[in-house]
Amino acid sequence: MKISQENISKRKSKTLGTAQVYSLRLVSARSYSEKRLAEKLIKKGFSTEDTGKAVRKLKEYGYLNDEAFAERLIENGKRRLIGRIKLSYELYKKGINKSLIDRLAEKLYTEDEERSIMLKAVDKKKVSLIKYKENELIFKKKLYDFLQSRGFSSKIIEDFIRK
Repeated sequence: MKISQENISKRKSKTLGTAQVYSLRLVSARSYSEKRLAEKLIKKGFSTEDTGKAVRKLKEYGYLNDEAFAERLIENGKRRLIGRIKLSYELYKKGINKSLIDRLAEKLYTEDEERSIMLKAVDKKKVSLIKYKENELIFKKKLYDFLQSRGFSSKIIEDFIRK
């Protein structure tokens, strides 16, 4: 099949409304941040102008809200027993603005809450760490590494290990 100028112009006219339709279909399946949705639309082949229009429309309709998206991810991270540092990194990777992450983390993830979540994570991990109980140094190192990999701050971990 030969590609003619007529076929190309038909394709361009089709894509005008389909960026909005495609983005609506994506958002109906799962939540996206504005940045992540825009990246997905551009990767799919839509122009930046169409992508911008689609994102603005979804924001206008209330289907796209970075703050609500980040709040849900923070609550989900708490249930998964993840520390504040790792959670902030995950939010940043998903396209959430750094200032929004800091503001929501201060509001929704207090230091006391982080301590209680860390205790739950330690209770869950205790069973596998029992074999290191004879050697206190190795036990503390394994516990520290585990908690640090979960994204808890060094200060909170060290306070806990000292006690």
